[in-house]
Amino acid sequence: MKWVWRLLVTIVLTLAIVVVGVFVVGRMSLPEYQGTVELRGLDNTVRVVRTRFAVPHIRAQTRADTLFALGYVHAQDRLWQMEMQRRVGQGRLSEFGGEATLSTDVFLRTLGVYQAAERTVGNLDAQTRALLDAYVSGINAFLENREGLLPPEFQITGITPEPWRPADTLVWLKMMAWNLSGNWANEARRAALASRLSPSRIRDIWPDYPSDGPTAIQHLAGDLSPEFWAELANLDPFPQGPGVGSNNWVISGSRSATGKPLLANDPHLGLQAPAVWYFAALDDGTDASIGATLPGVPVIVLGRNRHMAWGFTNTYPDTQDLVLEQINPDNPGEYRTEDGWTAFETRQETIRVKGQDDVVITVRRTRHGPVMSDATARLSGIAPDGHVVAFRWHVLDDDEMSIRAGLNTHTARDWAGFRAAMRDFTGAQQNMVYADVDGNIGFVAAGRVPVRVDQSPWQGMLPVKGWDPAAAISGFVPYDELPMTFNPAKGYVVTANNQIVDYDYPHFITNEWAAPYRAQRITDLLEGRSIHSIESFKSIQADQVSLFVRQMLPLMLDIAPEDARLRTVLADLRLWDGSMAADRIEPTIFTAWYLEMVRQLIVDETGDQMDQVFGYRPGFIHNVLTDHNGAGKWCDDIASDAVETCATIMVRSLDLALAALDMRHGTDPASWRWGDIHRAVSAHNPFGRVDPLKRVFDVSVPVGGGSFTVNVAHGRPTSPEGPMTTSHAASLRALYDLDNLDASLYMHSTGQSGHLLSPHYDDFAERWRQVDYIPMSLRPEDFETGALGTLIMQPLR
Repeated sequence: MKWVWRLLVTIVLTLAIVVVGVFVVGRMSLPEYQGTVELRGLDNTVRVVRTRFAVPHIRAQTRADTLFALGYVHAQDRLWQMEMQRRVGQGRLSEFGGEATLSTDVFLRTLGVYQAAERTVGNLDAQTRALLDAYVSGINAFLENREGLLPPEFQITGITPEPWRPADTLVWLKMMAWNLSGNWANEARRAALASRLSPSRIRDIWPDYPSDGPTAIQHLAGDLSPEFWAELANLDPFPQGPGVGSNNWVISGSRSATGKPLLANDPHLGLQAPAVWYFAALDDGTDASIGATLPGVPVIVLGRNRHMAWGFTNTYPDTQDLVLEQINPDNPGEYRTEDGWTAFETRQETIRVKGQDDVVITVRRTRHGPVMSDATARLSGIAPDGHVVAFRWHVLDDDEMSIRAGLNTHTARDWAGFRAAMRDFTGAQQNMVYADVDGNIGFVAAGRVPVRVDQSPWQGMLPVKGWDPAAAISGFVPYDELPMTFNPAKGYVVTANNQIVDYDYPHFITNEWAAPYRAQRITDLLEGRSIHSIESFKSIQADQVSLFVRQMLPLMLDIAPEDARLRTVLADLRLWDGSMAADRIEPTIFTAWYLEMVRQLIVDETGDQMDQVFGYRPGFIHNVLTDHNGAGKWCDDIASDAVETCATIMVRSLDLALAALDMRHGTDPASWRWGDIHRAVSAHNPFGRVDPLKRVFDVSVPVGGGSFTVNVAHGRPTSPEGPMTTSHAASLRALYDLDNLDASLYMHSTGQSGHLLSPHYDDFAERWRQVDYIPMSLRPEDFETGALGTLIMQPLR
């Protein structure tokens, strides 16, 4: 038997040597934070100090050298993330993903976002182009001078990064705008439902827009295929779903313990590993700024300089339109306009696909935009007879200059300078709060908002006919007429994707404002004390009380089931205060019950279109449970002969929800703790979709909060990972003290490094979970203490 033991020992030692070898070789691909490098493209010496949290503080003598160094450190720490981002924008995932990613590439090539980025590069002014070129040169300097292996993802996929191009940067800004938009998919969903539901029923589901004008839906319902519109709504390879949002607020010195403003911001985006954001500080000897950058982009997107701070939330404007185009029956190369027939623009796209022949597609474009119904063979097969659907979105225009706005915030010093910089912000409209060291606060909702010829209450809600003059865009809301305020009398501004204008505001922004729960909770907490501090702002960002639960639960508890177990559960829920704390089981029971109730309410009416509307939909459900405007009729199951009441549906839903929890998590309620079930998963792209790689590359932590708490933790109810898994949350938290900007704080969700073997790959995750922060200081005595190293970049002579 000795030989067996010798064999086992040999096998174990061999495996250990292999593991150690892989680890050692992998560590060789980690970037150097210490030493001196000589680089072509620099004008002067640059100093990069990595803080103990791996945040680079870049000190240069010119703005161009500062951005060169930012490009270099972005590539050092986030090269794979940058590679994936540009490949997404280019529609080149199939070169390593094969057939599995082909549909995504076809969609992106059809959308033409990279072509739009290339056109925008050609329209940049000389100064913006020079700064962008300096940043691009820094990335390429790293690629040209790197030593050792590339990060693990490159080894696994076999990709070798190509030189970076300016369009690779701009395409990611456009893709971020895509992620912050999405109303086109709701247009398609409403059109898909039009054949099953009456206009009043559709109005029930989307209750926040005016109730008149239903004839538009009645007209479309008779003309268009619901299967076509449903397929179109599901076409987006990056669906966000309702519930995605952000918070920001700012108070004046009259409400602050220091007598100077305080500002808070936490944008809620899809969680990913590495995080969306990368922290950096830039000092060019004249101006300095610090905050959150997007790897691949030379801008402090959210942050502060020495004079002011700013933060964004998404306005969710209605900026996208699906446009039905009629094809000339005598010439399929033409489509109809109000002035007659005109030719499609066409181009060929060749997609390289790993393991198979190249795929060549023909992309058609109308005056409104790309023909998205060409994006899949299935859509082409079920398209309305003699029609195609084009996509209208201003971010695909040649003059989208948000990059210039971002660059100019670095040098802005006051409200006038900030407003001037944001005049160039033409991407997805954002609610921007502002504060400065002189004690001023402000707000502007910057971004392009289309002005439609059609001013009916249904504008932007449904696809339009491209040959109808009423479907045209007459321009955009003038910048000076966008929602804006400076030093408001009440001493604060709060935005949380809620309605930001009164009903007498002269311009249409959207019919789909987010539910007001977060905005109301923040306002209540601000109003709850006369004076605030950074500490009180921390507690607001950590708040997990759900006003959504407090509104809905009393309506759901108004039942009297016969089953003893159901009565016990209801008794426990009556004692709950609506806190979505990680150590409680009530959030789990409520969420399972609520989502099952939504399913029971809509499945009979919506049938195979249910997934188009399934979700929390609080306005709709509240109206149903209170029978507002007769919405209680949804409680009757039209598939049965009996007439069900809302109480019947709620009892049935609670019983089904508990049974589902028993099956999925065990019959012991102690195993239903919210934090254990409601884990925040920062998924790696693309390995978060690949077993067993996702177990290695994903970052997961237990969290509290919910879809409508200030401390947001939102999951997609239709997610294959489970409806309670958190996929969207505070991607960044930041607190700014305008009395002492170096006392400001920030945190993002994973870590600074995108390298799996780095200790900084996920070292922020636990701090983020606990709503903890790291310093945001520009003082050398703060950021040099405990620094990981200093990298000196010198010009190559």
